[in-house]
Amino acid sequence: MNNVYLIDKPEGITSFDAVKEVRKKLSVKKAGHTGTLDPFATGLLIVCTGNFTRLADYFHRYLKTYRAIFTLGQFRDSDDITGEVIEEFEIPSFSEEEIKKALKKFEGEIFQKPPHISAKRINGKRLYRENRNERKIEPNPVKVFIKKIEIVSINLPDIEVEITCGTGTYIRSIARDLGKNLNCGGYVSFLRRTGIGPYSVERANNLENPVPLSHIDILPDIEAVVLDMEKTKRILAGNEIFLAKYQSDTDYIRVFSSFFNQLLALCKVEKKNDGVIIKPEKVFFRGEL
Repeated sequence: MNNVYLIDKPEGITSFDAVKEVRKKLSVKKAGHTGTLDPFATGLLIVCTGNFTRLADYFHRYLKTYRAIFTLGQFRDSDDITGEVIEEFEIPSFSEEEIKKALKKFEGEIFQKPPHISAKRINGKRLYRENRNERKIEPNPVKVFIKKIEIVSINLPDIEVEITCGTGTYIRSIARDLGKNLNCGGYVSFLRRTGIGPYSVERANNLENPVPLSHIDILPDIEAVVLDMEKTKRILAGNEIFLAKYQSDTDYIRVFSSFFNQLLALCKVEKKNDGVIIKPEKVFFRGEL
């Protein structure tokens, strides 16, 4: 039951609920996702089952792509359309150039304060639980990476954008901080995750019809090697092996077998002059071959 699923999460449910639905549909005990989507957001959610739940960190390496609509004129307590209005403003007639210049400030490595109402933990407690109880815990800024923000269209008060960013970036925080920079408030009124690394939401299935990825399509940017029976057994037993005359430019290798069409292990690569040593880091298959 080791598989990876691309799910198009619908609006109105949590990522946890989506995973729960997949688990129920597939009758599997172990499942998890590789990156939260807010309940109001839709789009690509990667769900791993069985021992592949241990792959989450490797999916976190990928940049994520979002389509969002930033709506100016209000601050909301959640920084999105589901929150209560806490302040309203008149919206000046901004030019496209002014908006582009303001958005450009968020590109690159920046420090970003998470929304007050979010799933982020502070001292072991979820911010949305604490701050909806009016305790007003103030989250500290965290460093995030935003590769680019491109304007799709402007129809004030709405600005539609496409954002490519690293793990941990809050799109809601960008909307809020854009509103601060423009002195007119801002929040996210629409959010859809369209891509994670090499995966597009166009390949995703709905919750009613989860279809697993081919194992060769799991982490496709990591080199793959096909081993014979003897070498496969050594890797699955947790032992390193030497691959003579093998050249690799990557730090990791995915291990497949010539007689078993599954991703069996993820190995660390140690380069040598006459080949490579591969050392098991994650072994996914247990049992008799």
